[in-house]
Amino acid sequence: MLKTFIIDGDKGGVGKSLAARALVHHFLSREEEQRPRLVVYDADLSNPDVCGEGGLRPGGGIASTALLDLSTESGWIDLGTKLAMLGAAAQTAEYRIIINMPAQIGTRAFDGSIHIVGEVLREANAVPVWLLSRTQESIRALDYRLRNMPARYEAGIVVKNLFFGSADKFVLWQTDPLRQRLVEEGAWVETELPEMNDQLAVMIGRRPFHEVLASGIDGRPLPYGYRLALQSWLKRAGAALEPIESVDVEVV
Repeated sequence: MLKTFIIDGDKGGVGKSLAARALVHHFLSREEEQRPRLVVYDADLSNPDVCGEGGLRPGGGIASTALLDLSTESGWIDLGTKLAMLGAAAQTAEYRIIINMPAQIGTRAFDGSIHIVGEVLREANAVPVWLLSRTQESIRALDYRLRNMPARYEAGIVVKNLFFGSADKFVLWQTDPLRQRLVEEGAWVETELPEMNDQLAVMIGRRPFHEVLASGIDGRPLPYGYRLALQSWLKRAGAALEPIESVDVEVV
């Protein structure tokens, strides 16, 4: 079986890359016999914190990684070709694809002007993962996706990034009719991405979390206090993202 998680949000800085990397680590931390084969694509070419230099690469449970330009039709065609090959392999093994989307992709890829997008997402068995900030723009951008691609957004997961404040600070989202329609009455799941310590985030940069835990940074072990902080954050982030596997978008 193949399932794809589209890590998306309304603009840069909402936590897409961090959430994508946390989701990768969540799968990698499973026992080998329970771990799906991972494929990670980074479409944020201006700031490729997931698969750029020094980031995630094949090995250690990751089958493949790549940078993709999903602002163009050619990029989506390339993704469709990759999915066809992965789909064949997924007949006999579990595959999970994680795609980190670039900022402001919605105005280029989700407005219907690139006609292949809906078909590719259908083939990908794609589940939208929306990184939510506390702004009205974040809510409206999600609504834009739903209005333009309703079949692909029947179910998904909204992730409140607690970098922007505690859960009770997301008042606009909590009271918005869109939340009632998606979460309270619909098939969307809501969860919270814990805030990472600022200094720890700077120290790690785009380095893969599993590599930092295994070998430290630049050959030096992570200071013990920061190691504990990272392990704690990864545990909480993994628990927050666990419901993602229960979300299914009907293939139509």
